[in-house]
Amino acid sequence: MPDWTRGKRTRVCILLGFILCLTSSFLTFDWTQYYLGVVRISDPELAYTRIAKTLTSFLVFLLVLSIGDDGVSITDTRKLRRAFIAIFTGDLLFLLDEIHPAFDYLAVLVFMVGHVLIILRNGQGVWAYLRAQSAARHRTVDLVTALGIVLVTAILFVLTLLERLRGSPLLVILVVYAAVLDVSLWTGWASTRAGYFPRRNALLIAAGALCFFVGDYLVGFNLTLEPSLARATTLFATWIFYTPAIALFALSGYRWEEQGARS
Repeated sequence: MPDWTRGKRTRVCILLGFILCLTSSFLTFDWTQYYLGVVRISDPELAYTRIAKTLTSFLVFLLVLSIGDDGVSITDTRKLRRAFIAIFTGDLLFLLDEIHPAFDYLAVLVFMVGHVLIILRNGQGVWAYLRAQSAARHRTVDLVTALGIVLVTAILFVLTLLERLRGSPLLVILVVYAAVLDVSLWTGWASTRAGYFPRRNALLIAAGALCFFVGDYLVGFNLTLEPSLARATTLFATWIFYTPAIALFALSGYRWEEQGARS
């Protein structure tokens, strides 16, 4: 067990409990109306679920702010907080799309900034790992993994997005976003080898990066669809992956071993 104070443990448990309860509630609301066939195609999300999703993102943000002196390192905690400022801002902008659809596009740009900050945070130690002689035997695996991620993204993009986005300015935005997302996923995987993060933290990062990749792909697909049951499906499915993604990233910032935090 980490050497947190009793108050810190209680606070983290309470936040995780609220996150779990809220997530369970809005997923239940979403998929119950889907199962019963009463989804409002033009506006599939209920007011409660939109608010609950944004509140869940805020609670995960609080989980990051609560790390304090119990992080992997002081530098890591700062980087994680900066990334989550962008992530939560993006969620707020998606909430505001009821006012004007342009907020969706602005949210995508803000999330792109968030991913860059996540890459800088998750990638700590990766550059040194790539230059180290000891990593030479893993370079083939690293390269194959990178090519595999790019190939999967390209196939998904061509099969589901390219035709719908042809001639749209959103095409350029999502191509750039997809490239950033690929780097983020690879960096998350590479953190398990780089050695900067303790093993448990690195595994949380890798799992979070994978969930984020799937969730963000669903968001991109959703933005290209006209109001339909397919759009409602992608909207409801996004948070199955998105909540675990941000929660895993937040938890990866905590020190899970009894040792002092690095500077």
